[in-house]
Amino acid sequence: MSVTATPDPKIAYGPRVELQDLEDLYEGQQVQSFQPTPAGIDNLGITSVDTFKVPGMGEFTVEFNGYVRVARSEPTTGDWASAEVYTNLIEMRMEGDSPELGPITVTLDPECLSAGQIRTPFTDEHLPRPKKACRMAVGAQFELPRLGLTLYNKEPVVLTIDNVSAIPPAGNPGEGQIYRMLPLYNRADPEGRPVAYLTSLRFAMGTYLPAPAR
Repeated sequence: MSVTATPDPKIAYGPRVELQDLEDLYEGQQVQSFQPTPAGIDNLGITSVDTFKVPGMGEFTVEFNGYVRVARSEPTTGDWASAEVYTNLIEMRMEGDSPELGPITVTLDPECLSAGQIRTPFTDEHLPRPKKACRMAVGAQFELPRLGLTLYNKEPVVLTIDNVSAIPPAGNPGEGQIYRMLPLYNRADPEGRPVAYLTSLRFAMGTYLPAPAR
């Protein structure tokens, strides 16, 4: 697996997590609840159910399966309640198929730094063992070879996970925060009008993946 994020993306949705010296983490990791986790790169499975609206064609719901690589910073403190962690989504690949749209492959937009944060909600900071909230602003591109299109979002897809009791939040369900419709643009005509819309996104983080064979 290789990192697909560009060294100097045109758009950054948050602070960069330096990758130097970060260990790739795979199946077999022991993650403890309510304990800050040292920095690393999490290799996790992911599933998603996305709904697209294509003007002139209709609305289509597609199931995706794939993996993500998430770089995590060191926690800001050793105390679970007050610790914050910054994240970068450095690689993503999901594949789905639609009878109407054909195969769809989702990867990161190489011109964006997809970034996020895991922290305790302000309303829960007084609790001794609060659940954390996770958010990630993502720039993605959608390859639809049957239609001859590569679509991408100019506004971030904000992936959110609540009730996080361990880092990474492997196995947790999440939701893409979309207000009614998120415009998708044609990569071949970036200044043109949107050609499709993402109207719903529900996802679930999988567990650690096996390490690749050497």
